[in-house]
Amino acid sequence: MNVGMTRARRKLLLVGDSSTLCRHQFFGELLAYVKGVGGYRTAHEMGKQT
Repeated sequence: MNVGMTRARRKLLLVGDSSTLCRHQFFGELLAYVKGVGGYRTAHEMGKQT
């Protein structure tokens, strides 16, 4: 994860099941941060944009 986050130049996409990812402390904290800055989107929301 460190390499992915430090090498991303414009955008970093994390695809996965948020309820599963939140079981791990690191991903739970990351998801909370992303939600806090308005960067969280569900697959359902993304499908509505097309």
